[in-house]
Amino acid sequence: MRIRIFYFRRVTLTSIIATALYWGAVAMSKAFTLKAAINELRSKSQPRSARLSEEDQTRLVKMIDDMPVAVMTVDPETFRITYVNQTSKELIDKIRHLLPEVPDDLIGASVDIFHRNPAHQRSILSHKDNLPHSARIKLGSEVLDLKISAITDDDGTYLGPMLTWAIVTKEVVAEEKIRQLAHHDPLTGLANRTTFNLQTNKALSEVTECSALMLLDLDGFKDINDTLGHTAGDRLLQEVARRLLSICTIQDATIGRIGGDEFAIIVPNSAPQEMESLATSVIAAIAKGYVIEDNHHVHIGVSIGIAYAPLHGKDYETLAKHADLALYSAKQDGKGAYRVFSASMEEKITEKNMLQAALRSALSDGNGLYVFYQPIVDVRTRKVCAREALVRWYLNDRGWISPSQFVPIAEESDLIDLLGEFVLNTACADAAAWTDGARVAVNVSPAQLGTGLICGKILTALAKSGLSPNRLEIEVTETALINDEVGGISDLRRIRNMGVRIALDDFGTGYSSLTNLCSFPFDKIKIDGSFVSTAINRDTSRAVVASVAELGRRLGVETVAEGVETQAHLDLVVGEGCSSVQGYLLGHPAPIAMNADQISKLVDTLGSVSASQTIEQ
Repeated sequence: MRIRIFYFRRVTLTSIIATALYWGAVAMSKAFTLKAAINELRSKSQPRSARLSEEDQTRLVKMIDDMPVAVMTVDPETFRITYVNQTSKELIDKIRHLLPEVPDDLIGASVDIFHRNPAHQRSILSHKDNLPHSARIKLGSEVLDLKISAITDDDGTYLGPMLTWAIVTKEVVAEEKIRQLAHHDPLTGLANRTTFNLQTNKALSEVTECSALMLLDLDGFKDINDTLGHTAGDRLLQEVARRLLSICTIQDATIGRIGGDEFAIIVPNSAPQEMESLATSVIAAIAKGYVIEDNHHVHIGVSIGIAYAPLHGKDYETLAKHADLALYSAKQDGKGAYRVFSASMEEKITEKNMLQAALRSALSDGNGLYVFYQPIVDVRTRKVCAREALVRWYLNDRGWISPSQFVPIAEESDLIDLLGEFVLNTACADAAAWTDGARVAVNVSPAQLGTGLICGKILTALAKSGLSPNRLEIEVTETALINDEVGGISDLRRIRNMGVRIALDDFGTGYSSLTNLCSFPFDKIKIDGSFVSTAINRDTSRAVVASVAELGRRLGVETVAEGVETQAHLDLVVGEGCSSVQGYLLGHPAPIAMNADQISKLVDTLGSVSASQTIEQ
């Protein structure tokens, strides 16, 4: 429909419509005809030069009545409805069941039927100073959007209110959904990272005593997510969120999901004792079993870091950093626990960062890094059949750095590939010069598997050194077998197809099971030294040694007993049928002869290195 817009001197279209509507409504409320209403408008309107013809006024009233917007007018003195257009009537029919009463003829009825608080409504409608006014009214299951404007004559006289309204229930639901998605995690319904940060900053700005920030990281979630699939992982996260909500009922507390399996809780004005009690409850609740996806029974844990404001920080960034350090400490101390931030934690992370930078430098220039070798002796021939390559690091002004300290640092960063490559290349080159033809065993971290790079690096090391593939052994722990989704076992198969031997290290600890032995055709099983060292006085440890030795014999796999430090240890493992032995009784880790002089000049804090203990080339 084409709508023509008319312009008149001193008269705007809005004022004409509003005034026509008002006087037309007054006329109808007095049982006037539309023609009478137009005549009333004509007599009350502007000077003759600006007055509309009767035809134009009729058209205007018709336009208003046919408008797709619901319109009503009310007498500001009696609060009686003076006009209702067709759209308004249609909408009223839709909500008729929600209104206390709906007269057959709305004209002349009280507007009070639309409001639960008529006095408030009347106060707004009675004075133009209260207008314009907008509101959303909840009426049963529906939501009404209401806008009220003042109709005034040309001289400013308040003629009455005009109400336009609409049913916006669907729009409100959509807006709420958008708001929910913007501020909450769609999987768990908890606050998302953005909302949680805002809530934390708000809590910190209003803190009067002590507020607590708790960072939570699930222990073992990745293994379940990788083995059972992401759908199972999602179900598990939803159940974790439900448990957190049921436990953390402290007033004004906010729970958020801030990462994949990372959650956080901010509790304003909380006592430390209360927070540590809450942490204990959370750990116990999360540790309880779960049943997910096709009736799988699984278990996970949670580690928690706690920081208090203002003691450990007055802003979110500082507080979160300190809570994260506490969380890291909880992880390092064995997981499934909580730790409260302390200054010593910051010192440890500073130390870690320093060592990481120093290790990066050492890998870049080669200074201070060495490969020592510990012999593995064949029980039958009593000769060295292999030597395990063990990386050692001497840092100026710090002395020898324990592998248990720097290897985890390498594994947590991108340095593990560089460190592994250094040991692999060095070991292959050294072993190629050995006159006794012993094999060399090189440890490979789970982090090095599944990237598709390890096979190429082994081929390069063998090619450069000229070492025969059957003289190289790759040692892996059972951790590398847990998740084959990243291709760890596939890498091992490709390595073995090159002719390189594969050994399962530290068997009996961690995730040990016969399933792991069946998942890959290992050439060697190394029994963890903790069983050997206790087998003398503990029947269960001795039984493990005997069982693995027998299993290896039946499978045709070499078994190595680690940790042989005394003659009694040696006699026991030989008696139980182990193929080979390794330990201080047979030999300490030692450098090759060409490095002996240089190493002897270093401060000897290893207690086991001397110039006489070398590997001859």
